[in-house]
Amino acid sequence: MRPIPAEAGSGFCRAITLESVSLFPLRALDAASPSMALDAMPTRPALLISITDNQGCTGWGEVWANFPARSNLHKAHLIEDMVIPKLNGFAFVEPREAGLYLRKALSVYSLHIGQEKVFEHILAGIDTALWDLALRSAGRSFSDHMQIAPNARCYASSINRDELEAKLAEHGRRGQRHFKLKLGFGDREDFAFVERAAQHCPAGGRMMVDSNQSWDPQRARKMLARIEPFDLMFAEEPIPANSPRRDWEDLARSTTIPLAAGENVYGLNGFLAMADAGVRFLQPDVAKWGGISGAIALAKALPDEVQLWPHFMGTAVGQIAALSVSAAVGDSSACEMDVNSNPLRTELCGDVLQTRDGRVRLPSNPGLVPPPRSESLARFIDDVRS
Repeated sequence: MRPIPAEAGSGFCRAITLESVSLFPLRALDAASPSMALDAMPTRPALLISITDNQGCTGWGEVWANFPARSNLHKAHLIEDMVIPKLNGFAFVEPREAGLYLRKALSVYSLHIGQEKVFEHILAGIDTALWDLALRSAGRSFSDHMQIAPNARCYASSINRDELEAKLAEHGRRGQRHFKLKLGFGDREDFAFVERAAQHCPAGGRMMVDSNQSWDPQRARKMLARIEPFDLMFAEEPIPANSPRRDWEDLARSTTIPLAAGENVYGLNGFLAMADAGVRFLQPDVAKWGGISGAIALAKALPDEVQLWPHFMGTAVGQIAALSVSAAVGDSSACEMDVNSNPLRTELCGDVLQTRDGRVRLPSNPGLVPPPRSESLARFIDDVRS
């Protein structure tokens, strides 16, 4: 993996003072659910956060809220009750300073109420919003700030069984060469799905699988051995993310398929421990842990043999942020993009996620992400907030 230069991700010079925070719990009713062992998504919930400084400049971020169905409302209430009073009037130069401040100010509180991981989701969304705010205030795009090419590789994710052939062909025409399947429904069904996908995979393409933590170590070894002949790019979360390190080490040694994990890992040390245990693809989610600052710090710390492929499934705001991480890492990275219908991804910010030649072009305007359109916010607002 090409390392990000040590100085990258810093360089903001002007102190920014925060004046207000607004929350937008959203829900798309007319979306398609990925078929996954974890749970169905009958609707697509989301939570956006906008932060405005005392000069009237605004930045946008996304707080992870896929599960359970009303987690967007729960996290909106938490932010209103415990975070906004701490953020109003806060001044920063680098976006990561807000995370350091809030961890110190609210660590005991989040521990006391048993919401430490939820607090991580909130901090991640805030970090992304402050990156967007700082870049827009400085008049720079993310690619200009990082001095990188303004595009990112992406891969097609969560292809459902009933659309397999059509989605492989569609995304192959867009230049994507990596395709991820969800497993965990039964050994026979899973094997047949991988076999069928391998038969229809576009020329030069490779498959990946994701069992969403649904296998125990014994079953994971058995299933990975069965699907090894299909030359998979990686197997994602074949066992629970919090499994003992020895289970990850033993599984990595037992298979030729590289292991991937990260959407349910928290903290830089947690990611580095997974790399030490033999996981070769790490997948931070900018809406779940660390935001942009955490992902950049992780990319700088990873050993050469480990690749960073961002996880993401949400709105266009977080998707562009995740793609930006891949762009900063370079062509050793590719960002996840859900293939299933979700207007929060395709309509909320306009037509900003076109895939051509397996890449998405990053916004050229100042800021990190394109601001959501006001008419789309009004359409998707989740107003059951009492």
